[in-house]
Amino acid sequence: MSHIATAPAAVRRNIIAIIGDVAFFMLGFSCMDPTTVMPQFLKELGASPQLIGLISGLRLLVLFAPQPYVAHRVHGRRRVKPFLITACAIGRLPMFLLFLLIWAYGHHRTLALWAFVLFSLLFIGSDGFSIVPWTEIIGKSIPSNIRGRFFGAMQTVSSLAALGAPALVSTILSIRALTFPRNYAILILLMATGLLLSMLMLLLIQEPDTPPQEDPERTFAEHLRRIPALWRNDPALRWILTTQFLLAGGGVASSFYVLYARERFGLPESYVAIYLTAQTLGAVLTGPLWGWMADRFGAVRALRAVVSLAVVPPLAALVMPVAWGFVLVFACLGALGWSLWNAFTNAILSVAPPAERPTYIALQNFMNLPATLAPFIGGVIVAWAGYPAAFLTTAAIVTLGALSARRIPLRH
Repeated sequence: MSHIATAPAAVRRNIIAIIGDVAFFMLGFSCMDPTTVMPQFLKELGASPQLIGLISGLRLLVLFAPQPYVAHRVHGRRRVKPFLITACAIGRLPMFLLFLLIWAYGHHRTLALWAFVLFSLLFIGSDGFSIVPWTEIIGKSIPSNIRGRFFGAMQTVSSLAALGAPALVSTILSIRALTFPRNYAILILLMATGLLLSMLMLLLIQEPDTPPQEDPERTFAEHLRRIPALWRNDPALRWILTTQFLLAGGGVASSFYVLYARERFGLPESYVAIYLTAQTLGAVLTGPLWGWMADRFGAVRALRAVVSLAVVPPLAALVMPVAWGFVLVFACLGALGWSLWNAFTNAILSVAPPAERPTYIALQNFMNLPATLAPFIGGVIVAWAGYPAAFLTTAAIVTLGALSARRIPLRH
């Protein structure tokens, strides 16, 4: 952390702004966490396991599908911050309207269900347009020698902020005067407030200018035609993308850990907050470790380590004999949720030529597309063969991802 403390003032300002952005985002986002709170809300609204999986998949589709187009839109721009702020505003501000709709008309459960789907897809889709410019700003403004610790600090600080979410969720869901669905409407309001504060932190970023590009006016078709050559000529990119593809496909069981634990052990709804706390603590405790590992041993070695750990949750869920043991499962899920993102982002930034960095970032995120089908496939598997079959499928795919990560060449 000493290297961060001695960085130039503009770098420190951006570090504080970006970490603040993510901290507020996670505090709000965790109030409707997609692996714990959201599945329970959807189930109470009458959604089947297949529909819960389909909704989760659609959220991921609108998040990752636009990535190549976004890379084209920001390629060659001197600054991408205006694009980033606009994308965030389009998706985040309407969440306050969703709160009003659920509060006033939530007793119409079908209406509430589809209103939530529509507004959450708008939010996630707008965030899909923000990923590339946001990561490009990190690549431009955070020196590579402290990037691992920056990501680790961001994971820890934002996860500590998100620790407030389980307490808020538990309190709101336990207030008897707040009957369903108004209790969840309050959680949506808290989410919208956190997202707004996150966007305000983005306004504080001082973005460096991008050096002039050789072909800033290339068309989208020309942009797409460059991608196969990048794939062929850069083995590091190729194997990072392959690993990302497999890890994304390993999300078959992602929406069903909390439902499985509750059904298997007959747990009350309050356990959702307990598991959310464990998930957040897992992210808090592992942030410094992964950050140090990336700066000490390199981004690729850190990625290999994190990917290898991803096989633990599905196997642990299968053999865990007691309800409290699932605290460890969710702690591991929390650590992986952040650390996988950090590891892949740091790895792609470490191998990307500056002129092609938006394209590399977009491709790395585009390879999350299997995650759009994974939850739906998981829902089908759960309906036909039960939860254990979904966990075994996840474990098999993630194991292939760990083997793929071993093929990523090291760069010095």
